[in-house]
Amino acid sequence: MKQLTLLFLLLTFCVINTNATDLAGNSINLKGKSNTSFGDYTIKEVAPVTISGEMMRAFELTYEKAQKSVLVYLDERSSCRDYVVRSKNLEVRYVCKKSSFGAQLLYGKHVKYNPELNNMFMAQEEFAKQQVITEGGLPIASALGLIASYFPDLLKSPNLLN
Repeated sequence: MKQLTLLFLLLTFCVINTNATDLAGNSINLKGKSNTSFGDYTIKEVAPVTISGEMMRAFELTYEKAQKSVLVYLDERSSCRDYVVRSKNLEVRYVCKKSSFGAQLLYGKHVKYNPELNNMFMAQEEFAKQQVITEGGLPIASALGLIASYFPDLLKSPNLLN
């Protein structure tokens, strides 16, 4: 009986560790339906990058019906997680706080594109809708899935990822 219990605990531990993809040291690889014209998405963690002197986890977001990929950088702080999302033409920040998760304009040291040009490619009405998508406190994998589903709607034209 002890051997059976030990085997059960060992198997449970292995299953929990295989599914805990957003814990430190584990790479994130996700697939899902974006429910947009871009079709299914794939998110894979790539090598961390240094942006403005800060080391950030990086993720490549690809869609089955888009030629260009989107890069997502995780800016972890003690109070919240920010996700800098950058395509060829548009960059925004998705912020995950205890109270909410949603899109914000990118500002400060992480800005790469001229804000005026960035606004030319952004669907302003959709941006206003995405300022609060859901309650906050999301695990990294859940936040990335929401970004994959919502970000395409911020583009004024679907051609911006082709």
